[in-house]
Amino acid sequence: MKQLDADILENLPGRIKKGETFRFRCHAGLSCYNRCCRNLNLFLSPYDVLRLKQGLGISAGEFIDQYTDALLREGKHFPELLLRMKDDAEATCVFLSDAGCTAYEHRPDTCRTFPAEHGLFFNAEGKKERILFLRPPTFCEGIHEERELTPEAWQKDQHAEQHNAMNELWGEVEALFENNPWGAEGPSGQRAKMAFMAAYNVDDFRSFIFESSFLKRCKIKSDLKMKLKRDDTAMMKFGFEWIRVFLFGLPSKTIKMK
Repeated sequence: MKQLDADILENLPGRIKKGETFRFRCHAGLSCYNRCCRNLNLFLSPYDVLRLKQGLGISAGEFIDQYTDALLREGKHFPELLLRMKDDAEATCVFLSDAGCTAYEHRPDTCRTFPAEHGLFFNAEGKKERILFLRPPTFCEGIHEERELTPEAWQKDQHAEQHNAMNELWGEVEALFENNPWGAEGPSGQRAKMAFMAAYNVDDFRSFIFESSFLKRCKIKSDLKMKLKRDDTAMMKFGFEWIRVFLFGLPSKTIKMK
């Protein structure tokens, strides 16, 4: 993510500062109910993929193949996953039914944060700050409800703490891709495929760790190895660390070469 001057950050439109409140409540009594689940481009973070594949009871690879399209946007050096919508006139979310969201418990971070958007601000010293913006669509009636929330209360209300924490970790890795790391092989080479797997596909990355020669070449603590075998979130964090080490040459307390 880009670094911004503190004065620019202070005056960004729609920003909700710490301690400030905004109004929002979504319920079936609103005429716009579920309208936000249509005609949208919904990009998924790696942790979104993890939670959705767990909720569906399928592998990460199956989820990626069945439900997403990979896009490499102009100016980007790492692909993003876009949730594939229904092929209907309104491009309806594939998880939307007449009764509401069928993936609600495992819904993506964008859906949890709506009608706000959030990201990370890195200052000149490299310190990070989570920032939140109120960005409701014009049709949203929920922002006129009486309930007032702080950003912290909204995060807790939506059970978004773990999502936010994991997406902050990914944001730090994603920021490294502001520079092109691929060289002559480009974004379709073997290193890029490995990085994509480490970020988005915890199941295949787990197989790589335990079924290849990785553990003969790299040393990790035995308690971490046991955790990686059964904990998807731990494996995803390890994948982020792997990208930092093997793609960008950053030091690591977790991964050591033998």
